[in-house]
Order: sequence, then structure tokens, then C-alpha cells
Amino acid sequence: MASSSDPQPVAGLLSQSYGGQILRCPVIFNGTNYRVWVSRMRWHMRDLRLWDFLTGELSCPPLPTPPVQPVFPPATSDDDKKKLRDKYNDDMASYMSQFAAYRTWLDEDARAGAVLTASMEEHLTANIVELDYASQMWAFLHQRYEPSGQSTYIAALRQEQLLQQVDATIEEFFNQLSTVWRELDTLSPQLFPATCESCRKQRSHLDLRRIYDFLTRLHAEFEPLRAQLLAREHCVSLMDALAAVRNEEIRLRSANKNKMSNSLSTYSEALHNYFFAFDQELSN
Repeated sequence: MASSSDPQPVAGLLSQSYGGQILRCPVIFNGTNYRVWVSRMRWHMRDLRLWDFLTGELSCPPLPTPPVQPVFPPATSDDDKKKLRDKYNDDMASYMSQFAAYRTWLDEDARAGAVLTASMEEHLTANIVELDYASQMWAFLHQRYEPSGQSTYIAALRQEQLLQQVDATIEEFFNQLSTVWRELDTLSPQLFPATCESCRKQRSHLDLRRIYDFLTRLHAEFEPLRAQLLAREHCVSLMDALAAVRNEEIRLRSANKNKMSNSLSTYSEALHNYFFAFDQELSN
């Protein structure tokens, strides 16, 4: 690492300055949301042009060696002196350019590390703040928190099986299912339906199962629509099914509101008639 006495970098060689602000990720890592956090960090750091510092794809340039100022023996001619001086000046210009790039890389890497640690809960940063580079921090977090193996996949399957709509809206419930599905897709072998016929069939079968899972976990009030959608000769897509269920949810809400309004109106009228009859009896 360079010392504090090194020359300052030339601004803007790798990225623009952000005025010293640390732009933390909107999702904060809390020790249990690693996969979601990594996905958001990827886009956040790409927006800041710092993602390659985390992954290590943009490696640190070597620290250049400064040129040695020439020493002229007594018999050196003026022409030779001029050539040596010109070469030294060229070497010095090259050195300053390389050193500026080196220092700029260190500054940007430090900024990447600062954004990374600011996007984590404080107690989780203790094991990484002593590391030299942002890529080392990122690799450490990946090794410690990246879920893998059969147990993680089974846990995600179990979570999918237990999901029901309960009190959630259609949108909320679908987002819950989608989160689990994304995790399962990450843990499962990758399918390439564009280039593999077998993969295409497996993807089609998986989509059909997810349509069924989504529709059969809804409230009983959606049963008529569910039966209608599943009975079609050509199955609807997941997005079409979601749109149909959303529309049905809106229709049911409107019908319930009208029913409640009518009930309140009937109750109010009955109450009015009761008190009117009671006043009539008192006046007689």
C-alpha cells in the first residue's frame, strides 16, 4: 500500500468523484439476507462503477519504479547530455502517469470498500475492515455467507411448500413466491432453453408447476377462476394468470364494498323506522 506522502492522483482517470459521500446500498446486509443483498449490491456498485473492484476483475496496477536522474561523466558531449535528459524526462512523464493510475486505483478501491462496509450492519464488518482490498472483503463474505449445498436447497423447497396467501394481497403473495423461486433457480442446475430442447421442456414443465402452485395456494374465493384457468386446453402463462387473479381481486373487493354499503344502508333504514315507530307510540 502507498504511504500518505505519495503524490496525489490525477482526478478522473478511472471514475468521477462523488464528493466524499459514501453511497450505501438500499438493502443492508444483516447476516441472513446474503443472496438478496448481493443482487442489490451488484447493481448498486455497477451504478457507482465500482463492481469490478469487488469482484477483482479490475486488478491493481503495479507500483512503478521512478527513473534515476542521469549522471554525466566529465567527457560527456552536450548532444549526449541532451539525449539523456530527454530520455529521463520521457521516463519521468511515463512514471507520473503510471503512478497517478496506481494511486487512483487505490482511491477507488478504498471507496468500494467504504461503500461495502457502509452497506452492512456494524457488527458484521469486524472481520473484513483489516483486509487490504475490497476484493478480499467481498471474497471473505462470499466464503462465509454464501449458502450452498443440499440443506439450503431443501430449506428453500420447504419454504415454498409452506407458503399460503393467508392475509396477503395477491401482489404481496406473488412477490413472496417469486423470492423463493429465484432462490431455488439459483441453487438448481442452470437451464438453457434457447439452445437445449431438453432444457426447454424442463423449463416449460417448471413454469406449469409454478402456475399450479400459485393458483392452488390462493383463498377459496378464487376457486371459480382457478378452475377456469387450469381447465384451459392451452395453459396460460404465469404473468397472464397473475393478471387475471389481480382483476378478480379488484372485482371481489368492489363487490364486498357494495355488499357492505347495502347492508349498512338496510341497517340504517331499519334503525330509522324503529325509532320513528317508537316516537309515534310515545306521542299517542
